[in-house]
Amino acid sequence: MKKYAVIGNPIGHSLSPAMHNAAFKAMKVDAKYEALEVERLDRAYDHLRKTYAGINVTIPHKVEIMGYIDEKEMAADLIGAVNCVDFNEAAKGYNTDMYGAVDALMSEVPKLKNKKVLVLGAGGAARAIVYGCVLEGCRVSLHNRTAEKAKELSKEVLDKIAKKVAVVDEVDLSKIDVIINATSMGMRPNNESPLDVQIPSSAVVMDIVYNPLETKLLKQAKAAGARTIDGVEMFVLQGAESQRIWGYDPPVDVMRKAVLAKL
Repeated sequence: MKKYAVIGNPIGHSLSPAMHNAAFKAMKVDAKYEALEVERLDRAYDHLRKTYAGINVTIPHKVEIMGYIDEKEMAADLIGAVNCVDFNEAAKGYNTDMYGAVDALMSEVPKLKNKKVLVLGAGGAARAIVYGCVLEGCRVSLHNRTAEKAKELSKEVLDKIAKKVAVVDEVDLSKIDVIINATSMGMRPNNESPLDVQIPSSAVVMDIVYNPLETKLLKQAKAAGARTIDGVEMFVLQGAESQRIWGYDPPVDVMRKAVLAKL
């Protein structure tokens, strides 16, 4: 039996085992996926390398794991964080958040090139989303409560891939096609919205928060007549990308149903 795991601290809240085990069962694959609370990566890494065929990595180990792996692919290198490792021959690190975000967006906006995208936040998830959107040819602007952090990300994108990301102090949605909340605002129990302005009905609004499934921001968007993408979509699609990295053809609908059942 092949074994897979998600590592983090804390990890008890993770929906990844339900999602991946449902996929293995549907595919009739002899594999098991578990959640492991790892406090110190330096003490756990050798055991992980010997025991598991692959792992997902979450907070607080996504940056530190880069010091242990043998190689990393483009997205992980750009974003500066790894959330999926394949222990096949070499230990290779990936960042599936970028692909999950883009795939989720394309479920509502199949052609992203030249779309005007506003990303709210400048943390780890925002980094993955910004790089993903910029590489798809979107015109990205960034708004963060701490403007300095947004400016640092904007400069980094320019330095690394010579693409411009505008930093905006005031949110103006009049010419925005896509709005993405990449902050934790909206997460239970603080169901707040990162926006206090009217959302245009022509916009597509995506929230990376998946608990609750319908955040205050998504309720605002629906009330305005805008199309919405909930956080489950990005979570499931980045999980499906992990499955592909490990050599499987994932049943995405089964994975989505497993996550929704847990929520």
